[in-house]
Amino acid sequence: MQFFERLFRPWKSRNSATATSIAEPQLPSLLLSWRSDTTMPIVDWDTTHKQAPQPTDTEAANTYWRAAAMVWLDALREHLGPSYTITCSTSFAMLSSLQGRQRQLTLDFCERSRRRILSSLEGIASAWGHGPHALLLFDDSDTYLDYIGNYYPNSGEFKIPGGVFLRKGYGHFALISSDLSRMERVIAHELTHCLLAPLPIPLWLNEGTAVNMEKLLVPRGINPRQGIFAERDRIGKRAAFWNEETIQQFWSGRSFSRPDEASEFSYELAEVLTRLIAKDYEQYRVFMNRAHRSDAGSAAAAVLGVTLGELAGAVLGRGDWRPDPHQWQMGIQVQ
Repeated sequence: MQFFERLFRPWKSRNSATATSIAEPQLPSLLLSWRSDTTMPIVDWDTTHKQAPQPTDTEAANTYWRAAAMVWLDALREHLGPSYTITCSTSFAMLSSLQGRQRQLTLDFCERSRRRILSSLEGIASAWGHGPHALLLFDDSDTYLDYIGNYYPNSGEFKIPGGVFLRKGYGHFALISSDLSRMERVIAHELTHCLLAPLPIPLWLNEGTAVNMEKLLVPRGINPRQGIFAERDRIGKRAAFWNEETIQQFWSGRSFSRPDEASEFSYELAEVLTRLIAKDYEQYRVFMNRAHRSDAGSAAAAVLGVTLGELAGAVLGRGDWRPDPHQWQMGIQVQ
């Protein structure tokens, strides 16, 4: 299983306190403070939030946050080099080295996916916040890892995500640039996380919904002719993995970031459990709006007519599969 070890080489801006470059000339000039402990330009978002207009002043808030996003993206563009450009659509600002038609197709896919997620998850997903969705497409894995590493602890080994929605500060997406057909699923998955972000749902429910939405939006690529013996072997490994200890890692969210097979098994189980719940959309909608990560959604499961332990038992067989928050320890839950 791939993993990366966090390395730290601080980035120093030309001006350690502010930057004033704006990618869109119609936006007002805006001075931003920058973090001093990062390897790439990352805004001190805590300070930026304190200076922001009240969210109730929608026009002022949108103008402020769009300007802030453009200052930040322009600093990143300058840091990454001349091949990178900032391209905007109605709802997105994309930093990438994509050219011509590929660039436009990527933004079109983002806009289309956003509309479909909001429609498919009506009453659950929401277009929250101000300013554009920021999408960062890095040319290679080293640059990508260098960037997302700024959102991980300074040391340790972590599973490498193929793409990530980083909510801290100014919510945005980061992934490795590739042919659009290879990026579609990642974009759909992470965009689902973004549009679910206001909900305090447990990680298993968040990931399960994102995987199912990803497959709805990008159905191709699923191979129905997967070797039967390989699948049988995988079923055996899954059955051996789940027990009273590992199921608590699942409910708490810890197993999703483990740098071994636990992560894959967790995503698969989350996908199946969420799909079972979503068969009755009205129940699913109510459950999603009531579920809380503090108990993995146990209290909210009353609307389903079954406990979460019983729901898991329908997939895993007999066993004590109930969430037990008293057993949980804090884990890394970067989405």
